[in-house]
Amino acid sequence: MSETNGSGRRERIVELLREAHRAITGSELSVSLGVSRQAIVNDMAILRAAGEPIGGSPQGYHWDGEPATGVFAVLTCAHDREGSQKELETLVAHGITVHDVVIEHPLYGEVRADLMISSHRDVERYEEVLHTSDTQPLSSLTGGVHRHRVRAPDEVALASARGDLELLGFLHEG
Repeated sequence: MSETNGSGRRERIVELLREAHRAITGSELSVSLGVSRQAIVNDMAILRAAGEPIGGSPQGYHWDGEPATGVFAVLTCAHDREGSQKELETLVAHGITVHDVVIEHPLYGEVRADLMISSHRDVERYEEVLHTSDTQPLSSLTGGVHRHRVRAPDEVALASARGDLELLGFLHEG
């Protein structure tokens, strides 16, 4: 079905993003709504300008508003470059979505990047880019110390993930 009415299509985009349990690519949205990828890009600009809390990441667009379910938390971690895969795999194994990574830079203050990692496949993609490019993780600027804003399905999953990160020596106090 082609969504030719712009306002109706944008309402549907918001609905799809709110209901999704993962990021949705612009290509997926364009196929689903029967419009071009450029129409989706334009719709996103209009929705964001109107104040809709839509974020973007390498995995696609995601809803940054209040989720219907789950528990939000901020986890402060520290590890080297090689620890990133183990950290992310541990979190997604508990059903946790890693929304972003944040560092406190001495010159620039808080620096944040969207991640939206919620599956083992997302972790694989992240690690693939990390290991096939000259790119360093953001936390390399702060000796490995960083924060993640995460959403867990419930308090039990969050507590279990925290316990596993502590056993790995990744949780950081301070």
